[in-house]
Amino acid sequence: MTSGRTKGLHLSPRLTRIAVAAMWVAAGHSVQAEGVGELKVDGFLKQELSFNTMNWQDTPDYNDRGKLSMARTTARVNLDWAPTSDVSVVAKLRLVGEPKTAFLKHLEKMGANNYGEADGRGDLMDLYNKNDISDVIRELYVDFPVGERARLRLGKQQIVWGETDFFAANDLVHGFDYTWRSFLEPANEELRKANIMAKLNIDVPELDGGVEMFVRPGWDRKSDIGTEFDIYGSRWSTQSTAGIDFRNIDPYNFRNSEGDARDVTGGIRWTGLAKDINYSVSYLKSYWTSPMLNASSNLKLFGLPGVPSGVKTLGRADSIGAAGELIYPTVDIFGATASGYSGLADAVFSAEVAYIKDAPYQFILPGGGGPLSAAVAPGFDGIKKKDILAWMLRMDKNIAATQQWLGTEKPMFFSVQLFDKWVQDYDKDERLLNAVGSGQRTNEHSFLLTGIFDLSYDNGRIKPNLVVGADLSYGGGFIVPSVTFELAKNWRWKVEYDKFWNDDVRESKNCNGMIGKAASCDSQSLFGYFHKRDQLYTSLTYLF
Repeated sequence: MTSGRTKGLHLSPRLTRIAVAAMWVAAGHSVQAEGVGELKVDGFLKQELSFNTMNWQDTPDYNDRGKLSMARTTARVNLDWAPTSDVSVVAKLRLVGEPKTAFLKHLEKMGANNYGEADGRGDLMDLYNKNDISDVIRELYVDFPVGERARLRLGKQQIVWGETDFFAANDLVHGFDYTWRSFLEPANEELRKANIMAKLNIDVPELDGGVEMFVRPGWDRKSDIGTEFDIYGSRWSTQSTAGIDFRNIDPYNFRNSEGDARDVTGGIRWTGLAKDINYSVSYLKSYWTSPMLNASSNLKLFGLPGVPSGVKTLGRADSIGAAGELIYPTVDIFGATASGYSGLADAVFSAEVAYIKDAPYQFILPGGGGPLSAAVAPGFDGIKKKDILAWMLRMDKNIAATQQWLGTEKPMFFSVQLFDKWVQDYDKDERLLNAVGSGQRTNEHSFLLTGIFDLSYDNGRIKPNLVVGADLSYGGGFIVPSVTFELAKNWRWKVEYDKFWNDDVRESKNCNGMIGKAASCDSQSLFGYFHKRDQLYTSLTYLF
């Protein structure tokens, strides 16, 4: 049983030997491909550990503090073969495995990842061990010229649009997998869900720019669309939902007409240079970033024989789950970006804006919600669609004063970003919610502020880093200090602490185990979802 994903074909012993052979080759050898071109190989081996530093309030009679929550081992191999001077074949392979820690065993015993199991006990490691062929092959594509000005790339690949690595406005081509470490992974490439696509780039030098267009024909696994959060009750479940697998009442439906994984999606983008300003304009049809709760039109909980709930189910007569289903509606996104250097400020400024048509929102009916919201959690009253203007402003600057103040070997890199989601035609009486399960109402503007501080010592062998973020609209935030050490030419060791704070959380014991207790649960900020989920993280990486 998997995490709501289609279970693929496992690696055969022969394919396993090939993967091992590829890693052996990568350990310092460059292989010539029978005289037709060079095979370039690189990658890494990484061991990651993460420890709880606080006692979770929704795991009663269990001490979570100090428990090992993750022991993840990753082998990554990148293969780039050039059969001719202008054709490349690229494969990016990744094997991931984890042991089941005592902490994960406890969450599994509570009911994490138990969807569809007759005895109520599922294997939690199905979420984390990536050994299916479709998981191992992260990317596989061929890139070749089409005439003198164009290049075509065919296969499983990633496309990155936009100007930010955080709360993106335009980087919505793909979904992300946040089940193993939420949004804290700096290498977005490792979280992004690659898709089977055809991408065409056309240079237009007369206009100092070019066109990029792509089409995704809908040949991927159904689980390869949309951003995936931990709704399985595991280590990155939101506060108060540990051990609760919501698919038991709200399974994924990847065939809903509002968002079918087989739908053809795609986009087109123009990028150019106007004087000293890099800019882009784009159109994208893609899936909404978060799974939406499409509530059931009939109450089928607690043995009720299909009593009408007063909710209209989108895309079909009724949901496939007892209380609803999780869907990824498609949306239209019109975007633009710009970036350039300012001599006056000695900094690079960037801006990004996206007009999102018919973005879905959960909402709650007056008086605390309808029967489903009262029985399960806020947000089971349906979905409203609103247009959104999402934007970001960023400044990147090197601060030379740190060489004197802090003794850094070079100027500190500083980046500050301000984000907003502006709901168009906002009406507070529509009672839009930021997320299902929380009674927090959506404001007309939702501001987030983040900052990055990068320092360097000992010729780049010691690199302290600090990432901070604050929710200016709803309260709360995070702070992530870390240090990366270059132990040797190919070895990197990182130590990091992930700290969250919030202004409004569910402190009541009645909220532990949210189902059936929604009325007593207060609203909370985005970072309140990780209340008492602080982590100490460390990784050791060998690069080859």
